[in-house]
Amino acid sequence: MSAWLWVMAGGAVGAAARYGVQVALLPLAARTGFPWSVLGINVLGSFLLGLTLTLVGRGLWPEAARLAFGTGLLGAFTTFSTFSVDLDGLLARPAAGTALLYALLSVGLGLLAAVAGRLLGDRL
Repeated sequence: MSAWLWVMAGGAVGAAARYGVQVALLPLAARTGFPWSVLGINVLGSFLLGLTLTLVGRGLWPEAARLAFGTGLLGAFTTFSTFSVDLDGLLARPAAGTALLYALLSVGLGLLAAVAGRLLGDRL
């Protein structure tokens, strides 16, 4: 299968998965006013991408896994643009404290998750 098809197939699955998580967690976000679904999606995606890139880099997974899963599925599943819009919405409310917490959690937990994925990939 061509690289484009791997990326498109993964992207379709990733977009549907993100939509499903957002719909499932919508009541929690509405109740708390905090974008839990996007935070969770981006942290999970960071972990899985760290793991994927490490396993592909070590030759344990094929390059097609990086294309289909890393670029396609995780590229469509994770969402920096929604993070940015959510952050802007918190600042416009105004909810500066919540916005700061969201930004710090997103970057901090995302980085820790990516490192954890890489470390797990190194051990497999």
